[in-house]
Amino acid sequence: MNGRMRLLVIFFDGLGDRPAAELGGLTPLEAADSPGLDRFAAEGINGLLHARSPGYPLGSPLALHLLFGYPEKDFPDRGPLIARSRGVEIQDGDVIMSARFASATVDDGIATLKQRFIREREDACVELAASIASREVDGFEFTYIYGGNGDGNLLIRGGASFEVTDTDPLALDLPVLRAQARADASDRAQAERTADALNRWLTWAHEQLEGHPASGGDGEVTVNFVITKWAGPKPRLEPFQDKWGMLPASLPDEEVVTGLMDELGFRICQVEDSDPEADLRRRLAVAKDLLAEGYEFIHLHTKYPDPVSHENRPDLARDEIEGLGAGMQFYWDELADDENLVTVLTTDHTTPSVWTGNPRGVFNDQHGGEPGPIAIRGGNVRVDSVTEFGERAAASGGLGLLRGEDFMPVLLNAAERTNMYEMRPTPVHRLYRPRLDDLDPLRL
Repeated sequence: MNGRMRLLVIFFDGLGDRPAAELGGLTPLEAADSPGLDRFAAEGINGLLHARSPGYPLGSPLALHLLFGYPEKDFPDRGPLIARSRGVEIQDGDVIMSARFASATVDDGIATLKQRFIREREDACVELAASIASREVDGFEFTYIYGGNGDGNLLIRGGASFEVTDTDPLALDLPVLRAQARADASDRAQAERTADALNRWLTWAHEQLEGHPASGGDGEVTVNFVITKWAGPKPRLEPFQDKWGMLPASLPDEEVVTGLMDELGFRICQVEDSDPEADLRRRLAVAKDLLAEGYEFIHLHTKYPDPVSHENRPDLARDEIEGLGAGMQFYWDELADDENLVTVLTTDHTTPSVWTGNPRGVFNDQHGGEPGPIAIRGGNVRVDSVTEFGERAAASGGLGLLRGEDFMPVLLNAAERTNMYEMRPTPVHRLYRPRLDDLDPLRL
């Protein structure tokens, strides 16, 4: 081998799925005509991957946090990560959460959610955001920061606790929830005080929005509520390069992933979204340029097929996977022959397009807890007998079932960048072989 091995890690968002009757009992991935993906599996080593443990449905940011080797207890939650991607300044001691405009009906003091996504009302949302921009409640300073497209962040200063529950019920025709202290709150009294203040702020915000001229009329959905979730503190995570010894870059697919990668010190390269084939081709082209620039770990994340799976459409998920398979041709043409590149093809989580009792075409906000497929190609991996990139085929592969804590060690080992684990050449115990610049020579 000439030079140090690099890693290209390709995530198809929500790729794992369940068998669908209209696909002959196959999953969308299994039903897809995708020779480019099958070839990848045939030339690599395969297995199943779950970022935590089978049965736990995860979202992309927590899944990536775990896969990249960070403890679950250190996950700052989505609110701070989304805020970071939007350029919101977060100070030590701040609490920040996602806060989305919504529409609700109120009967006998109970607000029932009727619309969670406010679209095509940008001018109105800007006016409404200004009306609730600042408020002090019980010594806490609440600041609403509008982020666009009906969504924003709520920042709380003054010693608040982030250990409070969500008020977004995640589905329509359910009551907006009361914020409560989490059962595991480290300071129960402060969490209860924060939850009480948040409930009072939400009530005040509703009163401000309900009577505002921009809230709606003439058949428009009335924007009269704010729903909150994912409260967290200012993120404090060890840089990825320090942890794993590789210069990283990311091609993220959504703002919460952008926030996490930015927090971990990745160079961020945004790629304009398109159809699945063009999207993957564009991202692979940028990844090739980044590798040429000297980046050693490329995180490539395409959002497909997650959105159509959320719509309970296994047929469309199959079609989008076929598009991704076609987009992989760029890899075969431009990257596959690089002897210093190990490539990983996997998913962050399962997004089932099949749910009992859920009709096709109706949005479902949930993920599944099944593991997804993973294939590793390049270097000196133990190529196994798997010839198809699919959930059930992968189960017989040489990798077996990997969990999040296994992911980075397996990748470093495949890229031949590990050090004997018993060795301690530096004060901080690392798995990777240190560079010369990392070493402190004895001075005679």
